[in-house]
Amino acid sequence: MGQAESDTDALVTIVGGGVHGVHLAVRLLRAELIGPDALRIVDPSGLLESFRRKCRQCGMVELRSPFVHHVGTDPFSLRDFARARGREAEFVPTRVGAERPTASLFFDHAEWLCDRYDLESIRVDARVTDVVDRRDGVRVETTGGRVHARWCLLAVGHGRSFTYPEWATEPDSPRAVTHVWDPTFDPDAVGETSTVGIVGGGITAGQLATTLAQPGRDVVVFARSPFHVETLEASTDWMHVSKAMERLHAHPPASRAREELVAEARYDGTIPPYVFRRVQRALEDGHVDLERSEIAVATDAGGPVVVTCRDGSAYCLDELICATGFDSPYDGELFRHLRRESTLQTGYRGAPVLDDDTLRWLRADGSPSRIAVSGIAAQQVLGPFARNVVGARRAGKLIVGFLESELEGERPGRSPAKL
Repeated sequence: MGQAESDTDALVTIVGGGVHGVHLAVRLLRAELIGPDALRIVDPSGLLESFRRKCRQCGMVELRSPFVHHVGTDPFSLRDFARARGREAEFVPTRVGAERPTASLFFDHAEWLCDRYDLESIRVDARVTDVVDRRDGVRVETTGGRVHARWCLLAVGHGRSFTYPEWATEPDSPRAVTHVWDPTFDPDAVGETSTVGIVGGGITAGQLATTLAQPGRDVVVFARSPFHVETLEASTDWMHVSKAMERLHAHPPASRAREELVAEARYDGTIPPYVFRRVQRALEDGHVDLERSEIAVATDAGGPVVVTCRDGSAYCLDELICATGFDSPYDGELFRHLRRESTLQTGYRGAPVLDDDTLRWLRADGSPSRIAVSGIAAQQVLGPFARNVVGARRAGKLIVGFLESELEGERPGRSPAKL
């Protein structure tokens, strides 16, 4: 939809058109639980555009996860898609586990699925500002109007909740400091002869550094700790129902114990072997320099930025890019609003209190609301892979599983009452 409708009805409304939102839509339509006329996806950027932009911004050319992790329902759909088009060469070998797809192949397959289910036709081009839970449905307020739905599925990410080093949050921090995930950052706009500093030592910093490295451009990576190499973001034990997941669910929902267990299980700040090898080559070839000291202060020098490290070394940089990850997954604009204004339960650090079997957000009285949560905000149920594609697939099974029985009396053709 080119414009958001001013007042619409839907049986199910999905907030977010990223990997999680698209997978939920495909799974619902594939299971024939709902028709496209009763489904809405609210996203102001376009389907998968935020993820596509992030891949472009950091220079991701292949995914970290195996080819069975994609937005479709059949695990081998991406493989069959590639074989039918003679694109098997776009599966990248790995030393551990299944082959990984190139980003280009992943997005082409996802776009094929979006076209197959005509998902763009049900997208509401707007940003969600409020979600109001009612006993008989949900009212979704957007910048383009109101959507009434029986069920709402929140499939949003971190939003603009990025992590910056302390020196970059000072009121007088240099204008030349940016974050790799800031929507305004464009790697193609970096000057061909610029001196670029990159802060971070994980996969994003490694990909960005090797992408920006070129003759005539100086790239310095500020990584205070040694590179920590890990193939995946966590142990594969967390990819399925296991004792690890049982340990997680043994703690109270939305508790500090769950949050700390997930944080401990994630290999945050790590770099996979294939990116590490690229960084090593760039360092050996002199295309990238490595500064092992932490930046202590950054000063605006009338355009460039001068940074002084704790070991006394100093650099004059045309651009300084933070590849330092995201902040709390519960501090996005929508979640902050719901924490303040709704009667939905929240726990430690504002985490939503979710039912472990359905991902439904619980109300203050303990009853399950008509809002279910997928993505990073559901990590206390889904574990350390919640934000990843495999997390979307696990969330899809749980959410569609409970909707299968709930939607029996709410089939398309029966318009939901105005809320």
